[in-house]
Amino acid sequence: MNHTSAIDAKFEYVSDQARFAELCREWSKLPAVGLDTEFVRTRTFYAKVGLLQFGVGSGCYLVDPLTVSDWEPCRRLLAQTQIIIHASGEDLGLLHRLLGVLPTDLFDTQLAAAFLGAGFSLSYRDLVKRYCDVELHKSETRSNWRQRPLSSSQMQYAADDVRYLPKLRDKFESDLRAKNADAWFVEDCRRLLAGAERDENPESWFFSYLQLNDNNSLNDRSLHLLQQLCYWREREIRSRDLPRNWLVEDRDLVALAAHLGECAVVSSNAIRSAPGLNPNFADKFADKLADFLQQAPSLPAPPQRSLKFAPLDHTQRGLLKKCRELVVAEAGRIAVSPELLGRKKQLQRIVHSWSLTGNIDWPPEMQGWRQEVLAPVFARLIPGAGVKAAG
Repeated sequence: MNHTSAIDAKFEYVSDQARFAELCREWSKLPAVGLDTEFVRTRTFYAKVGLLQFGVGSGCYLVDPLTVSDWEPCRRLLAQTQIIIHASGEDLGLLHRLLGVLPTDLFDTQLAAAFLGAGFSLSYRDLVKRYCDVELHKSETRSNWRQRPLSSSQMQYAADDVRYLPKLRDKFESDLRAKNADAWFVEDCRRLLAGAERDENPESWFFSYLQLNDNNSLNDRSLHLLQQLCYWREREIRSRDLPRNWLVEDRDLVALAAHLGECAVVSSNAIRSAPGLNPNFADKFADKLADFLQQAPSLPAPPQRSLKFAPLDHTQRGLLKKCRELVVAEAGRIAVSPELLGRKKQLQRIVHSWSLTGNIDWPPEMQGWRQEVLAPVFARLIPGAGVKAAG
């Protein structure tokens, strides 16, 4: 099919504080406003915002965060109006960092497309091509968005990223309601918002060790130390604004935890003697890290082994295959993308929990509507499938 090439978008470049406040007041009266961000993140943990784009029925607005400094009008807007974002993860993190708040009501167009069976992670460009019959140009993906002045092609690219969001939202909202999936969609949008807020909650950093895929090889003492080390890294990368692996890599933390677990005393000398540990890291942080570990910050929960990374035996692999087949079948029945209903790592945790306890320990991200859909069909395969949900 031939698609229409996008004509130049009409946009207003907003660098004046009073004008931005005026626009936010106008937009707050609308049912929904499209939003996107452009940023730079090459040597930092936190993205450095370069532009905020807003899409409404009257056109596109490019807001310059290097000249606009009072974000209170935007905070009020996010509290009063539904905000449409495509693939909202990074944008939500940036908004939380910039504004200190998140949208009260989110509409993620990538998520909506998955609920409508269009694909699990379709790009904005693909959605516009499919639903608006327009071919967007994506020539500025790697631009420096903090340079000034922005080029005309950068501004057109930025405007394009929001100009079709209201139209997509209207289309998807109607379709979701027609297939009675709107409540499920709202549940998942709220889950995205909760996840963005949780990422900056220090208590959540105590669980960051679960993302390391080789922590199951550690003994109990080393696993406890790994939990502490990962918490320390999460705290440090934020305070120093460094990429996670620029401070210390995952494999080094696991190796350090394994080494310290065999040491009688956790000390700076023990850290420096860890085999293979980057000497520059050891020289710079051994004393501070030893002090931190010796203080043993209280944990909200004892360390546990990550079931999503544990290897499966032959019987478990067979059960996992059958679970994935059920997910595909149920996804077809309710016409959603299979990955939306249940992904391999999530199903692997389900298989492990049943093998260990005789009950399914439903992962938090699979509770709610997913558990309601899958528990009855899993019960035919796994006794007790509907019994337990993870805390």
